[in-house]
Amino acid sequence: MFGYFKLMYPAPLSEPIQTRDSNAYLLDTLRMSGMNLRNDFGVGRKIWRVFSFTYNMLVLPISFPINYTIHLAEFPPDLLLQSLQLCLNTWCFALKFFTLVIYMTRLELANKHFDELDEYCKAPVEKRKVRDAVAAITRLYLTFCVVYILYATSTLLDGMFHDRVPFNTYYPFVNWRIDRTQLYIQTFLEYLTVGYAIFVATATDSYPVIYVVALRTHILLLKDRVIHLGETSNSEGSNDADFMFTSLVDCIKAHRTMLNFCEAIKPIISGTIFAQFIICGSILGIIMINMVLFADQSTRFGIITYVMAVLLQTFPLCFYCNAIVDDCNELADALFHSAWWMQDKRYQRVALQFLQKLQQPMTFTAMNIFINLATNINVAKFAFTVYAIASGMNLDEKLQIQET
Repeated sequence: MFGYFKLMYPAPLSEPIQTRDSNAYLLDTLRMSGMNLRNDFGVGRKIWRVFSFTYNMLVLPISFPINYTIHLAEFPPDLLLQSLQLCLNTWCFALKFFTLVIYMTRLELANKHFDELDEYCKAPVEKRKVRDAVAAITRLYLTFCVVYILYATSTLLDGMFHDRVPFNTYYPFVNWRIDRTQLYIQTFLEYLTVGYAIFVATATDSYPVIYVVALRTHILLLKDRVIHLGETSNSEGSNDADFMFTSLVDCIKAHRTMLNFCEAIKPIISGTIFAQFIICGSILGIIMINMVLFADQSTRFGIITYVMAVLLQTFPLCFYCNAIVDDCNELADALFHSAWWMQDKRYQRVALQFLQKLQQPMTFTAMNIFINLATNINVAKFAFTVYAIASGMNLDEKLQIQET
C-alpha cells in the first residue's frame, strides 16, 4: 500500500530526510480518501472524490439513525449499545473529515514551517535526532492503523460468530435479518465500506498528535542549542561576539517559526478535539454499560479493541501537549541559566527580550479548554458519570424487559 515502510527505521545521515516525512503516511491516507494534495486529480479521481466525500460526511453518519428508525425493535440491548457507540464516533469522524477538507492547506503550511525548522538543524547529532523522531512518529501512526484494523476485524469475527452484521449500518434493499444470503451480502458491504472509513479515520484521528510530536522534537532541539548559547567552547569561532549574537538570533527565529506553526495548526485541532472530548466521554460511558451489563465473553474482545482505538484518539495528544508545556518552561530556564550575562549589551538586551517571550508556553486548546492530561482525566470522569446515571436508572432491567 505504501512504498516506503523504511521510514519506520531511522535513516542514515547520507539519506535526505526531513521532519515533514513523519506525516508522509498520514498524508497518503488523506490523499487516498479523495483530498487533493498534489493537484494531480484526473476525471477518475474526481469521481472517487465525490463518492468518498459523500459517504464519509453524509451517508455513513445518517445510516445509523435510519437503521434505528426502521429496525429499533429488533435490536438486542448489547447490539444497540455497540451500534450506538460507533454511531457517535462516525458523527465525530464526519466533522473531522469535513474540517480537514476545509483546512487542508494549513497542513501543508505546517510542513513548510517544519522545512524552515530543519534548516536550523546543522549539527550531525541534530540531524540524527530528526531521523529518530521521523521513525518514531511513523511507528506511532502505524500503531493507529494496527489498532483500528484489529477493531474492524474483531468486530467482523464477532458478527460472524453471532450470525449478525459487524457494524449495523443501513443499506437499502438489503436486510440481513431475512436470510443468510443477505447476511453475507451486508457483511461484505459493511466490512468494505465501513472498513474504508475506519482506514481513513486513522489519519483524521492521528493528525493532531503526529504534528504535535514533530513540533516537540524541534522544541527539544532548540532547548539543547539554547543551553550552549554563549559558551566559549561549543564550536569554532564561538569567541566572536557577532557569532554568538547570530546564534541567539537563529534560536529566536526558530522559536518564531514554532509559534507560526502553532498558529497554522491550531484552527484544525481546536473544534475537532473539542467534539472528540465530548464524544469520547459518551462512548466510554456506553462501553462501560455494555461491558458490565450486557456483553458476552466473545463480544468483549471487540469492545476492548474499540476502547484502545478510542483512547488513542485523545490520550497521546493530551500527553504530548502536556509535555510541550513542560518543555517550554525548561526552555525558558535553559536560556536563563545560559551564559548570556557574560556577553555584550546588545546580546544581553535581546536575550532578555527572548526570555520574556519564552515565559508564554506553547499551548493547544479545544475551543477554550486546554488540551492536557487533566482534561483527559475529566473525559474519563464523564464516562463514569454516564455509567452511574445508567446504573441508577436500572437500564439493564428496562432493556431486558423491553427485549422480552
